[in-house]
Amino acid sequence: MTTAKLRSLAAAIASLTATALLAVSPAPAQAEGTEWQDGYSASDTLYNCITQQYSTGVTANVGWWSPTGQVPKVGEPFYLRGYAALIGLPCNKEGSVAVLPEFVLPAGFAFPEEPVQWGINAIDDTTPTLGTEPVGVYSGAHGGIVLTADEAGEHSFTIKRGEIIEFRFPVVATREFKGTATQAPMCQLRMASDGPCKPSESGDHMQVAFFTAGHGSLQNAVIPYVPLFVGPASVPGNNPGNPVNPGNPGNGGTPGAPGSPIPGQVQSAPGAATGTVKASYRVKAGRPGKAVVKVGGAKAPTGTVVIRDVTKGGKIVGRAKLTSRHRGSITVRIAKLSPGSHQLVAQYLGSADVTAAASPPKTVRVR
Repeated sequence: MTTAKLRSLAAAIASLTATALLAVSPAPAQAEGTEWQDGYSASDTLYNCITQQYSTGVTANVGWWSPTGQVPKVGEPFYLRGYAALIGLPCNKEGSVAVLPEFVLPAGFAFPEEPVQWGINAIDDTTPTLGTEPVGVYSGAHGGIVLTADEAGEHSFTIKRGEIIEFRFPVVATREFKGTATQAPMCQLRMASDGPCKPSESGDHMQVAFFTAGHGSLQNAVIPYVPLFVGPASVPGNNPGNPVNPGNPGNGGTPGAPGSPIPGQVQSAPGAATGTVKASYRVKAGRPGKAVVKVGGAKAPTGTVVIRDVTKGGKIVGRAKLTSRHRGSITVRIAKLSPGSHQLVAQYLGSADVTAAASPPKTVRVR
């Protein structure tokens, strides 16, 4: 995707508001991660030519992921995604469905200069491959952003039975989001499976309207949604808990649950300095890579640094121990990465004197 189109996407999405749920159903197996916080899934119904009965056709969901392992704060980068899978058997010869996604977000986002990641994989693939091949970016009929399979905007995406298509992109919130404390997407348009609700009827929620065709569905679209939570910007010397549940401030939560600490994260003492992280990467196909990570907040911070591959669901691909002799700069060995694009994030797990922090996501290409 070109920089111009990314900027167009950023400008268009920044004025949007979230939308609707179609029907709740189990999410595809690929979504069952411990760090992605998924919303309410949705499905449509088709006529199965083999069983001669109606059954689930396309099922979809949306979600968010924060590199810090906690609810993101204003100014911190985090990720949004939408995905849809064909699990039913349509009557067409190809056994496929055409999919055209429309992303609709609430106002209050900025967009880093990073391309949209997307890919088509098997539903049961636990390490899906995502790339950054160019896609079309257009204004949707319902106030969202439509992604097409070609930059000219002439073709939708196509997935076959047993396949899942997924889209991911980074965002930075410019205001607080209160999720379930705001109005959920409920409207007649959504109830009729024709499109998302109006922005004024959606509160702090994101949804993706997956418009489908060609597989004999009884609905026009599958429209999952997810409540979004973003806390206030960090204040130096103040490091309270930041759970998803707004009625339970100061509670660190359960590891793996929304808003829970990063595994191994250190709870900083009152008055601790605010940590910062910068990272640069050197990777090459078939060889271990390196990351140079610089942690700020003190002259000689100590603690653990990890490198995560967002493309692989946040998998840790590097870890190192930062001691006072490193004076805040350490080289971390990265495991061999598969060819293609990867988005890496460096995380500092904190200490009693310096709060945990994460670097902005960085796309690296392994050739």
